[in-house]
Amino acid sequence: MGQVVDVQILDSSGNVLWRGSESDYPAALGAIDPDNSALRMLADEDPEHRCTRDDVMRTAETLQLVSRQGGPRGFLTTLPRGAVLEAGVDAFNARHLAGLEVNTVHLPVVFDGSAEPMRALADQYGEQGRTFEIADADGGADGGLTLAYATDPGLFSWLKDAVLQRARLPYAMYSPQPVFRRFGPDETDIRRRHQFNVPDVHIWCHPDDVAERYLHALQHAAESTAYWFQQDYVHVLDSVVGTSHDTDDFHQRCAKAAGGITVVRRLAAARPERYAQQTGILVSSGYELVTLQNLRLDEVNASRFNIRMDTGEHPGLIHARLAMGGSRLLPLLIGRGLSGLGPRVIPAELAWHQVVFLPLAEKHVGRAYELAGPLWIDGVRTAVDLEFKRPIGARIARLRSEWQPLYCVVGDRELSEQPRFQSGGRTPTDLDYQDFLAEQLPGWLRCRPDTPVGTAPLPFAGAS
Repeated sequence: MGQVVDVQILDSSGNVLWRGSESDYPAALGAIDPDNSALRMLADEDPEHRCTRDDVMRTAETLQLVSRQGGPRGFLTTLPRGAVLEAGVDAFNARHLAGLEVNTVHLPVVFDGSAEPMRALADQYGEQGRTFEIADADGGADGGLTLAYATDPGLFSWLKDAVLQRARLPYAMYSPQPVFRRFGPDETDIRRRHQFNVPDVHIWCHPDDVAERYLHALQHAAESTAYWFQQDYVHVLDSVVGTSHDTDDFHQRCAKAAGGITVVRRLAAARPERYAQQTGILVSSGYELVTLQNLRLDEVNASRFNIRMDTGEHPGLIHARLAMGGSRLLPLLIGRGLSGLGPRVIPAELAWHQVVFLPLAEKHVGRAYELAGPLWIDGVRTAVDLEFKRPIGARIARLRSEWQPLYCVVGDRELSEQPRFQSGGRTPTDLDYQDFLAEQLPGWLRCRPDTPVGTAPLPFAGAS
């Protein structure tokens, strides 16, 4: 893309904390906020919180979220528990999408990359060997048809030579789509898989309005990240020198919108190849940084594909990618749990069972179902563990091994009193039932899928 000529570190108010060369800024990062794991990893100073990508993959399989069995290497099967998580993330994203006022557009999963200007757009991935070509009956390439590696080829194939009505801008399009990418044999893991779904947004607007739309989208991205990880993230902004918004004022406004530490890397390039500014909100997974949300301000492709407004000008374009479930949020949750950066639980919003009731004896079963009933009515995924003949310690240990977020023990006291929520994490917490439920229920309902998602165990030998 270009050589980094200048680096700035800004706080959430847009104040410049440090400015210097690329070689010096990692040392500066470590001194800014030692408690921020993303900063530590960006500075390559986080040896005490480490796991491996293999650890994360094996744990995801043990928790029956995904499976590597039966498919070619790099292709994963999402199991019912993983589907619950994916559906929960999609439901969580709905409020984010509503804030961007999107309109859903489903694009083809195949595009023709044989001719200009599509070749110029897709060549980088083709040269890296990242694309899947579609073969004809004789085994040769079928006229340049390629499986989509992103939503952009389908979008620009559709809108080439289009004329947009300026009066109807801004216009945001949401394109949830399966995409396919090649990776080397040593690259594939739970995050880098050949097939995955992308929740992409494209916002068309007038060039004079593009900065405000970018900042608006960035603020939503930061708020969504903070929901899961509070302030334990870093915002990295790559800005091409000489482009329209490569200014200190825009960089400071981006830092304020991001709500956390921002690293601005200014890149020297003759002209932007793909974007003028690119934002990534990065979170530490315990073994690498994961870009949970990203945006791009595109000053290239409207011109490349001759997309104009009815005034004759090229429109501004913002690309945004929301948090993804299985290939982004899941490895973050597992990796952070394994490395000690977070609890060893699947968040209740996304868990297979959000609450499990544990009656101590047969006489407590009725009370457990009485407590579970209102939660079922509210759409909370609730279970009653009827293995009350097993020691309670063993039952709780099993729940913790399954990364169960919350459980309630039901004994004699609970026959007449409210139970107390207990966390399945490494450090158990004793939480007041009604107060905690009132606090948490809005978040649980935000992540409730619009359509029912079955949570019955797999009917295979050994599956639980």
